[in-house]
Amino acid sequence: MPIENLSDNVRMPRLGKFHLGFKDPQRGFPVKTDYFVLAKDSPDYAGIINIIGEKPKELKVLIPSEDIEDWAPQYYKSYELTHGLVCKGDGRAAMRMVDVKTNALPTKATATTTMIDLDCPGKDCPLYKDKKCGEVMNLRFVLPDVPGLGVWQIDTGSINSILNINSCAKLIKVAFGRISNIPLKLTLEPIQVNNPENGKKQTVFVLNLRSDVTLAQLAERARMQSKQFQIEAPDMAAVYEEQVKRDIKELWPETGSTKPPETPVVSVIPQNSGDKTPDAVKDTTGAENKPLINLEWLEESLKVLKAHNVMGYSNALIIRELNAITGQQAKSVREAVANLKPEHASLIERFVAGIQKTRDAIEKGGN
Repeated sequence: MPIENLSDNVRMPRLGKFHLGFKDPQRGFPVKTDYFVLAKDSPDYAGIINIIGEKPKELKVLIPSEDIEDWAPQYYKSYELTHGLVCKGDGRAAMRMVDVKTNALPTKATATTTMIDLDCPGKDCPLYKDKKCGEVMNLRFVLPDVPGLGVWQIDTGSINSILNINSCAKLIKVAFGRISNIPLKLTLEPIQVNNPENGKKQTVFVLNLRSDVTLAQLAERARMQSKQFQIEAPDMAAVYEEQVKRDIKELWPETGSTKPPETPVVSVIPQNSGDKTPDAVKDTTGAENKPLINLEWLEESLKVLKAHNVMGYSNALIIRELNAITGQQAKSVREAVANLKPEHASLIERFVAGIQKTRDAIEKGGN
């Protein structure tokens, strides 16, 4: 059995960090750059630089998750030289490290610390006003061209960079319904801002998520990229063929025939599909019978499953599954439904129930 609150928590391994500047070895203070900086002591530094360049101003990236808390967590954070991160909040609530004896922020003389919960006033906090606290985004991404299974990270305290990343992510989600596994470029671009201390304009470099292709091309690349990272769906036709054999053996063991006895006509139409019945489908005898599956419901369900990226669902898959039930070689969904016979009722009900169960899960989850 898995360990509760442990086995279900998964961390994305971090392969390394990029920086937006470097520390001047002579003067001892940080220098901002217009390119991404990879520390020279990073594993396989030479190999990575050979791929991305020595002073890259853009990186080919993939966002690894739909949950922004996984790939771009952003908080007010305060650091102390000896103890590292000492306070973290979201503008509403915070966790702070304090000296057990003084209940204040720890100092070099602090022997024992503890974590406490408290309100987070955000920009009204004395630490923020004293410039001992600030907004921080930990941006995590995959470099698909660089070897290694894990993510890379860039930390930024730039309000403009945080706004840019959040805005770009929302725009991409609106366009494609997701942000993960879409080929993008992470760029450093110059903008003019007013210096808050003297009011003068200055140039700063901020992060952006970009694409140099049209929306249609990006959608196609995203589809192909996702396909590369997905496990191939099982052959549902083979699964259904095997299930048909098992059902015949269990339900009609005494007949010794692969064809079950005749049963009354059963129209398999889900209760929530409405009262409208599609046009009648003629069987091979020329008599008109209502289809055993509501075609309108089936076509609508297929659109829902495809729209929510349910792996493997397509017209071709539906046709293969129905052909596996009937033993026919229909070329369209309508033809495959027309081939269904009353003796297939139990398998039809299982087929319909599986699709309806998936639709119910989608609607319940609000995805």
